[in-house]
Amino acid sequence: MARIRRVKPDDELTLVEHLDELRVRLIFSLLVLTIAVGGCYFESHNILHFITGPIHHRQLVTFAPTEAFFNTVMISVYGGLLISLPLLSYQFYAYVVPAFSEESQRTIRPLLLMIPGLFLIGVVFGWYVVIPPAIHFLTGFNQHEYTYFPRAADYIRFIMLTLLAMGAVFELPVVMMMLGRVGIIRSTFMKRRWREAIVVLAVIAALLPGTDPITMTAEYVPMLLLYLLSYFLVKAVEPKGSISDFLSEPFS
Repeated sequence: MARIRRVKPDDELTLVEHLDELRVRLIFSLLVLTIAVGGCYFESHNILHFITGPIHHRQLVTFAPTEAFFNTVMISVYGGLLISLPLLSYQFYAYVVPAFSEESQRTIRPLLLMIPGLFLIGVVFGWYVVIPPAIHFLTGFNQHEYTYFPRAADYIRFIMLTLLAMGAVFELPVVMMMLGRVGIIRSTFMKRRWREAIVVLAVIAALLPGTDPITMTAEYVPMLLLYLLSYFLVKAVEPKGSISDFLSEPFS
């Protein structure tokens, strides 16, 4: 496989060269994802034992002959995504960054290093803060009228999608900082539209895994805090002067 080329702002690449760089990054990303999925497949038993911790390692229920196999595949795919998604995100941003000016890149490139750390923080937050109260509320709701038998497919999907969603949400400050540094988002706009942002974030929280009020609240509150943090970060890194002056700056 060809080596990933680091493109500089003053490099003038042809369409074929751009497509070749994209091809190399896609191949590298698929290779990383395949290795991660394969590793999770061989460790699927331990992963399953770990994620059943919130329900005290109760045995999960299956209702079809094929469920055990496909549940293992589900654990492998979701687990592989959890492991490789920070690197996949980095590859996407690294492919896009050379389109910006060299001055912008000096600020943006260090931010790329924050992507894995923020994603990991989001996953840890989801595991320790979001999932336990959500499981406690959902499994204890009207418990005198229902007998809870956790179905494997539903439980695995809920846990994994929640962790993936929280990891992605915690990357919001990096995305906003990058958009702010290149002048697409301004702190004045974020301050002026904070009411609309509250509504939009509430809609996003409702679309995330878990439709119960406990899960939505546990997901919504950190999103508000991350938006507030993003405002101060954008204000710190955004280019000075008018937006028209910045947009008139030549891009490669």
